Amino acid sequence: MKIVLLGYMGSGKTAMGRVLNRQLGLRSIDLDNYIEQTEEMSVPEIFRRYGEGGFREIESYHLRQIMENDDNFVLSLGGGTPCFLNNMDYLDGKCTTVYLSASPIILAERLACSTTKRPLLKGKTGDELLEYVRQSLAVRESHYKKADYELSVENLSVDESGQSLMELLKKNNII
Repeated sequence: MKIVLLGYMGSGKTAMGRVLNRQLGLRSIDLDNYIEQTEEMSVPEIFRRYGEGGFREIESYHLRQIMENDDNFVLSLGGGTPCFLNNMDYLDGKCTTVYLSASPIILAERLACSTTKRPLLKGKTGDELLEYVRQSLAVRESHYKKADYELSVENLSVDESGQSLMELLKKNNII
């Protein structure tokens, strides 16, 4: 079983991967963490060294490696992964994809509180952060909407989101 979680930064993909790990015993892989371990560099360092284009090529390569070499996992993608190098088309039919959706306001609030270093958000706060999230989500959402399923995590805690995700997977006979 291969379940791939996608959505904007701050939507809870990594946390939901951990929930599925605990509840189903599936190996939980966070693509950004996997890249950092494999490349022996942080994502911000890869961005500085190779630019966003270079990072996207590395990201796409590792996505394909995981999909081809592993089974029985939940994979949490980076927020931009579905939007580059035909990654969503590549995933089609190879796994179950779930888009964790939330509004720009909720996402910006979560990102403002996050301690994770995100190269695309460097130096953005308040209204500037919200506007960036609005604009980039508008561009990315067409890619996210290609997922097999969409789960709104708008006003849900991690536990509530995990319960809703489990219900969605059961209801659709994925687990």
